[in-house]
Amino acid sequence: MSILFFLIGGCVGMVFYGNLFMRDGMATTATYISNLVFFVIVGVLAVRFAFPVYIKNCLEKRKNKLKLQFRDMLESLTASFSSGSNVQNAFQAAYEDLNMQYEKKDYIVVEMQEILNGIAQNINIEDMMRNFGDRSGNEDIRSFADVFEVCYRKGGDMKVIIHRTHNIISEKMAVADEIETKLTSNKMQHNVMSIMPVAVVMLLRVTNEAFAANFATPMGVFVNTIAIGIFVGAYKYGLKIVDIKG
Repeated sequence: MSILFFLIGGCVGMVFYGNLFMRDGMATTATYISNLVFFVIVGVLAVRFAFPVYIKNCLEKRKNKLKLQFRDMLESLTASFSSGSNVQNAFQAAYEDLNMQYEKKDYIVVEMQEILNGIAQNINIEDMMRNFGDRSGNEDIRSFADVFEVCYRKGGDMKVIIHRTHNIISEKMAVADEIETKLTSNKMQHNVMSIMPVAVVMLLRVTNEAFAANFATPMGVFVNTIAIGIFVGAYKYGLKIVDIKG
């Protein structure tokens, strides 16, 4: 994936800085060298700065998906405890329920399988839950693991604890979904505006030779660099505006 970002970054670099040092409309050795240099530089910058943003977004989506699946796990556990099951049987029943809702490769199914395997190997279930919470990177799951540990060791009412946790997470997710719905159009506009400068410049370069020639001048390079700096700053500021957590 980093190679893809490098190639995309390099192509964007060609849109803004390609074909410098042309002579009488013909490429020179300096043109080829400058194309290669800018392709590599912008490609490396894309890997250095854009790729981490992509990874962060993927991790955020993974956490949100896991949180939704975790809510379903709590719902299954609540039903199991309500029927009088002990902890081990409740987790086994919840695993079977989740297997019917999700595929075996889904996060929560894999995690539940890990917990059951740990129980079979005589590993404390509270340790398995704490490990799950730490690896998830989700504050709600970590908090639940801490409450679960205290409740399990002190002999608390697991049914009540899990039911309350399920309700709290459901309410938080409902608020987050409402905020996300209100921001959807703004995020769409932000994404479209993020690619428009590149698309417009590329279109003008292809359709207007005189315009493309202006980019190959020292003033054109200077103006491009300033414009890109403003564009990147506006993009980051836009991210802060639309990045509201529920």
